[in-house]
Amino acid sequence: MQKKGLLIAPAFPSDSFWSYRYIIHYVNRKAAFPPLGLITFAALMPKNWDFELIDMNVCYPPSHILRKKIEEADAVFVGAMSIQKKSIVELLAGPAKGAETPWILGGPFPSTYRDQILSPKNASDQILHDGIDLLVWGEAQNAIDPIIHYLNANPKHTNHTPHLIIPGKVEHSTPGSRKYLNDRSIFKPLELPPPRWDLVNVNDYRALMMQTTAGCKFRCDFCDIVQFNGGFPRAKTTENIKAELKAIYETGHRGGVFIVDDNIMGIIGELSKILDAQIEFQREYDYPFQFFVQSSVDIAKDAYDPIIEKFKFAGYDAMFFGIENPDPDALKQMNKKQNNQVDLYELVKKFNRIGVEVHAGFIFGGDHDTPDAAQQIVNFVKETDIFTAMTGMLTPLPHTPLYQRLKEEGRLLEAEFSGNNTDDDIQFVPKNMTIEEMRQGIHSILESLYHTKELYRRAFHLLEKSPPHIFNRGKFQWTYIKAAFLSCLNQGIKRVDPHYFLFLSKAFRLDWKQFTQIRKKIKELNAVCETLRPAAYNPDDYREMISYAKDYLLRYQRKMHLEQIQARVNQWVEQLRQNRIGKQELAEIHNLALQYLRKRKNMFHYPGAHLVKAFELAVKGFHYEQVMKQIVMRSNAHSSARLLRRFP
Repeated sequence: MQKKGLLIAPAFPSDSFWSYRYIIHYVNRKAAFPPLGLITFAALMPKNWDFELIDMNVCYPPSHILRKKIEEADAVFVGAMSIQKKSIVELLAGPAKGAETPWILGGPFPSTYRDQILSPKNASDQILHDGIDLLVWGEAQNAIDPIIHYLNANPKHTNHTPHLIIPGKVEHSTPGSRKYLNDRSIFKPLELPPPRWDLVNVNDYRALMMQTTAGCKFRCDFCDIVQFNGGFPRAKTTENIKAELKAIYETGHRGGVFIVDDNIMGIIGELSKILDAQIEFQREYDYPFQFFVQSSVDIAKDAYDPIIEKFKFAGYDAMFFGIENPDPDALKQMNKKQNNQVDLYELVKKFNRIGVEVHAGFIFGGDHDTPDAAQQIVNFVKETDIFTAMTGMLTPLPHTPLYQRLKEEGRLLEAEFSGNNTDDDIQFVPKNMTIEEMRQGIHSILESLYHTKELYRRAFHLLEKSPPHIFNRGKFQWTYIKAAFLSCLNQGIKRVDPHYFLFLSKAFRLDWKQFTQIRKKIKELNAVCETLRPAAYNPDDYREMISYAKDYLLRYQRKMHLEQIQARVNQWVEQLRQNRIGKQELAEIHNLALQYLRKRKNMFHYPGAHLVKAFELAVKGFHYEQVMKQIVMRSNAHSSARLLRRFP
């Protein structure tokens, strides 16, 4: 018998750095990312289930329409992160109230906050307790049969305590324990079908998403994700990865693809295979995607330099790292030991040099932090010119060692909506500062990093340090014109901001500088090509030309296999080492290097790659600035309310 399932993706708050709510309309989109978890869950369910998806970030239907859809469904399935809690509560207290349709809640939120829902102590948790029928811990692929069994036995909603699907080893583990994290019976191989992209309109989203691995080998004491995604890396097969890329391609989407892995830097051999699969797909389909992923910082070790180069060849244009804190002692306190094994400044430089922008997360408020730690974070961001520096306060999440330690020390503070680490609602008593000093510290970080002049300063230095490469140069789209127009209108003209136009003019001049330098380089190569004398170049010149030739072969000679290209390059390198490059090889290298330079020169024609990137950074910066202002303004309003209560 056919069943009807209603998938609901709750709304993210607009004052989140990742929402892009203040700028998403610039590019004719409605939300940043699709609900990958829900459409993957739909692909796992039996064929007798028909699904409709409502993404509250794209469209919030009127209450009476939403109520009708809920009543017509056999079950409502919600996938959520903790930051979406308020949206779920509003749904349950509004359109869903009194309906007989059972609600199933999965994703990171119930996995981490299951105790609060099962034993509520505040009004919002009570609403969740009464409105949810089934909580699903961990990954959906392990829970499909139990979900179906539950719904067959319980086809109607009740107000009873929600039923929890969770492995016994996890449910009965000691609070804060991580002994089960390497259990292969809990964390199984990632054998997932491609997501149900037919359930979404891909044109509603700024970027699409895919997963290649799950799990993380590190044990940062504040991290809850490792608790339900596993303490060891698990990778999809390369065949699965290519199938998912093909499925995304067939939607018609071209552009950003967010790789949602917890930490792609898991098993280095598997990572190399994943990148090779992405490179092969990108080459076959003429580089339709620009990838973005999260990684641990240990990738900056010199031994992994060949892997870093593969990120460029695969078309990655950004990498996110949890740098957290530049202070080594603070990192030790977090059990983030891996961050002390590399030079964090060199990490940023390595990726910038190959044209991959570094995004980073920072945490303020750990037990080692004093009020001065805020300025240390600001200084590090300014020195490295990381444009996207997502800074939040330390948030103790249930079932983590951090949470358990603070609970045992009596330092936890009740927070009804506690999943937003960009909020300034402090959830524990800090050790080396007062609560007010902690709040002032996060405000000083946000105000220092996200005021207009500082944003443009970092943005321009990023353009200088991170030259665009030919592997992620996307095709020009007409939506860019609208985005540029709205950016000029709102950021430059209406605000009468000279820094904005100065920044764009610098980017334009940088394009012209690159254009003239490459044109000069081409003339020099042409002159040498006329003689084809191997002695005309020193070894460094040869290495540079070989690098150009390799990039050109990878990007534009799509009929050549990766192995063939690498064998050819290895031959040239060996001939260089033995000082026996002949005229035939020299002619081939010169020819390929010239073709590479001509392609690269075209990247800086108006509108050049730097100017296009400058508009992108300016628009993102506007969003970051608005988020920062909302957080500070809301806090000031709360502070005034607190003063009025104390001194009426």
